[in-house]
Amino acid sequence: MIAGNGTRIALRSAQDRILVHDGDASYTGSQLDSAVDVLAHDIHERTGGTGEIGLWGWNSAELLVAHLAIERAGLTRVPVDPAAPHTEAVRLFDKTDVDLVLVGPQHHLDIDRPTMELTPDIWSRESAPYAPRTISGVGVALRIIRGVIGEELLAIPLSFDNWEAHMALSERLFRDGTFGQAPGPDACYLTVQQMQYGTGLLGTFPFLRMGLPQVVLDKFDAQRVVGAVNKHAITASFMVPAMVTRIVDALGSDKPDWNLNILCGGAPFEFQDLISCLEVLPQIAQLYGRFEGGWPLTVLSQKDHALIVHGDHSLARSVGRAVDGIELDPRPVAGSNEAELWVRSACVSRPFSDPDGWCALGDLVTVDDAGYYYLHGRLDGMINSGSFHIYPQEVVAAIRAEFPTVKDVHVEGKPDDRWGEAVSALLTWNGDVTPPSDQEFRDRMGRRLAKYKVPTLIDHRTERAPKAQLGN
Repeated sequence: MIAGNGTRIALRSAQDRILVHDGDASYTGSQLDSAVDVLAHDIHERTGGTGEIGLWGWNSAELLVAHLAIERAGLTRVPVDPAAPHTEAVRLFDKTDVDLVLVGPQHHLDIDRPTMELTPDIWSRESAPYAPRTISGVGVALRIIRGVIGEELLAIPLSFDNWEAHMALSERLFRDGTFGQAPGPDACYLTVQQMQYGTGLLGTFPFLRMGLPQVVLDKFDAQRVVGAVNKHAITASFMVPAMVTRIVDALGSDKPDWNLNILCGGAPFEFQDLISCLEVLPQIAQLYGRFEGGWPLTVLSQKDHALIVHGDHSLARSVGRAVDGIELDPRPVAGSNEAELWVRSACVSRPFSDPDGWCALGDLVTVDDAGYYYLHGRLDGMINSGSFHIYPQEVVAAIRAEFPTVKDVHVEGKPDDRWGEAVSALLTWNGDVTPPSDQEFRDRMGRRLAKYKVPTLIDHRTERAPKAQLGN
């Protein structure tokens, strides 16, 4: 296949039509295409056209170009959450052994490997078109990092074939109305979640490939979202439930006349919050998926949400029905009455599949006679907090490294109305050790872990040494 060919064709077809709004700046298809060529040449010159490229920066038009340039160069993208502390970012880039890191202007990376700052000069520089590269579809297009446990890197590789399958799937679900109203000539997407996550697979990159415009916000802020929707007549966006509730709070008593189709996922929607949001923003569809298995796998549609509003409250616990073309199979878990969900499709990451192409997701599910799926926890104890997946073992290892005098550590997820689950830590100390305050604990852990991994619920226990027994 030709690396990045779908987006290349779309940008060149768009020509002078604006496709990206970022703050006060707007960029046409031709400007985006030229900037992608400029950056692809720079990357090729620094790497010789091979290897993996790290990304560390907040959403921006320049970061979007960086994703497209790495794809066009036929290389592997390795994005790290921009909110990650410097220590964690360095550790992750070292573990992945990237050949070059592209860094946003708000970040400084002190690391023993080549770096390059993403600067606005890519819009003004001229470059010859970057020659199309023929690549293998099984090569890694995107490496989604989960964290490091001990010396083991937890990452999900998506091949170029997987990437193309995700792009085709999202475009189909937009156009056939599964995601809500099909995009027309006035369609405009809002990228507000960091584009390396679900919003990238679901909207940011599919909208570009459909030749449709979008607005890019660097970070989520409810008032800025309201302003962007009003100014640009946004018609679609992906958000986690907590974002939607904050937007409703920001609107107050106003019920906007928006044609905004909200795709929502990554965490469960607390029932009363969902009802309150639907009263103000009725065009909501909830999605369920896994990066290793596909995004999305099931959809709870806008029609389903209308049924919830009209009294079918049982549907509010569901993640919806299987997407057409996705095979789902709940398989019994040995020694229990539970079933683990397996999936097979072109989106499945090959290292996570068996010889027949099936991927075990680790999610425990039931399915009713109407085909609606319901989640009932995880086999591996993974914590899902506001769409972020957190492995307790990684948090435990970081706590022990930062506080070597701790005797025992237990980390788990506990129900949280806003984020779905909160990270909870139970710390046991010897009697001669003074535990840190909760604020000191969070501050020190924040230097090792991304904010979303730092425990918010902290319980300290002290074990007293047994008294010596006096002899007779």
